Amino acid sequence: MKKFLAVILALSLVGSAHSLAFAEKKATVSIPEGTSTYKIVDKEGNFVDLVFSYKEDEITVVVSVPNSETAPKIITVPLRKTEKTNRDNAGVDSKNDSMFMVPTDSVNHWARNDILLMNQLGLLRGYPDGTFKPEKAITRAEYAALLERVLKMTSSVPQPVETTVFTDVKPSDWFFGPVSSLVVRKNINPAIYSERLFAPNAAIPREEIALWTAVDVPEVSSQDVTFKDESAMKYPVDVKKVAAAGLLKGFPDGTFRSTGSTTRAEAATMMVRYLRMKGVIQ
Repeated sequence: MKKFLAVILALSLVGSAHSLAFAEKKATVSIPEGTSTYKIVDKEGNFVDLVFSYKEDEITVVVSVPNSETAPKIITVPLRKTEKTNRDNAGVDSKNDSMFMVPTDSVNHWARNDILLMNQLGLLRGYPDGTFKPEKAITRAEYAALLERVLKMTSSVPQPVETTVFTDVKPSDWFFGPVSSLVVRKNINPAIYSERLFAPNAAIPREEIALWTAVDVPEVSSQDVTFKDESAMKYPVDVKKVAAAGLLKGFPDGTFRSTGSTTRAEAATMMVRYLRMKGVIQ
């Protein structure tokens, strides 16, 4: 049965298109299960975009100002179960409109807004010490978890199987579920890994990121995409597909550097681009 959720919005535009504030007037909006996009426009024509994303235990509302460098605002509305009906409810009296702080080591980083958005959406978290470590290379396990979370916002992700095809990925590992699900979805092809060793804690090569991600990228013309080191690629078609979509770009010298690593900041930016491409965020 399709679920409907009631959320109280108290958002209004104040002063300019770059300012958000809470207003006294409230409007109740019923949103169906899934993701819905709304626009709020004031009497002067200023507006913000709202994207609702339904999860098992909460609704995430991404509030963004189009054509602005202002970081999107994230509101999380917890879903509660009532004992009588066992239906999910987004409480109209909820005071949980939590806003996250920018990680201490990312305040002046070029990818600050993307890092903040991914952090707030719960897609790529920081560390207990308040840092994000934006220049740290992302590992296979970390990217598998990130990609699976992002895909859950845009498409269906199968439940992980109980067994694993990799000798170094066990059901007790925190990354077992994401890796298993991505294998089922064919984002990860076990056949390309020697002796079925996944090496989850190793930095994932850029070309491998392209290979996993290309599965969910729509076909676009990539005939104009060229790299000086294309002859060294194992999967040039997938690399060029992802590059043509603007998700993972090359370097100023015209190379792609297939075996190079990707930083956590770069991964955050790539996934923000992906969510924009899919229309989840503006």
